[in-house]
Amino acid sequence: EATSDQALIDNLNATAARRATLGIAGSFNTSGNDGSITRFGWKAQNKSLLIFSGEAYNVEMGVSNELFPNERSAVAGCAFNSSPEDKTHSVNESGSATGTASEMSSDALNFALFARLSAPPTPTPTTSSTLAGASLFSSIGCSLCHTPTLTTGQSPYTGMSNVSYNPYSDFALHKMGVDLQDGIAQGAASGKQFRTAPLWGLGQRLFFLHDGRTSDLIQAIQAHSSSGSEAIKVIGNYNRLKASQKQDLLNFLRSL
Repeated sequence: EATSDQALIDNLNATAARRATLGIAGSFNTSGNDGSITRFGWKAQNKSLLIFSGEAYNVEMGVSNELFPNERSAVAGCAFNSSPEDKTHSVNESGSATGTASEMSSDALNFALFARLSAPPTPTPTTSSTLAGASLFSSIGCSLCHTPTLTTGQSPYTGMSNVSYNPYSDFALHKMGVDLQDGIAQGAASGKQFRTAPLWGLGQRLFFLHDGRTSDLIQAIQAHSSSGSEAIKVIGNYNRLKASQKQDLLNFLRSL
């Protein structure tokens, strides 16, 4: 969230020449209000963790809130609340108007703060295999979209300014081919485009891809190579690796 738009633009520009040789484009989704780069969600449709939290609370759980006040009816004739179910509180559960920040804040705001202040996933200890895999990750072209390191700008939160971190994402949109397209357009993102999924914490995930269609990391990799995908040549590079090299790359990914 604290990474500046310019840092994201500079990162994409820095890899433009090599990406072009592999048929990789890349563009950013932007806010319809101010034109700034949006970066959260499968389509990078949300500008901030607060907006992302409010949307997820409403769309995924059906809880209306101050940011997304519209109810989502799953049953015909459902009687809607006249006000959002989640909102900033004037008093806490004990009836006090001087509760703590978390007691008085809306759930959506607390969700955003939780995400913002959580520590990043901790990689497993480095081995010779994961080191070799990291080198292959770069050499075959994975890192051109899954950017290993970015740096924050100024942040209002202590300890978060000018910090390098490892999301393994350029937060840009890329066409991922007919097998992965979902037909959903959000902002500048078409049904064929997705934000580069951050890979940090990959080793702790049970399911992969935007629809969780597989728990097999190899299948997730191969799913990047359908017709119209910008990753076809990169997956071709992966497929030409020796079996031992593929294992090193998988070990690296599972270490994140």
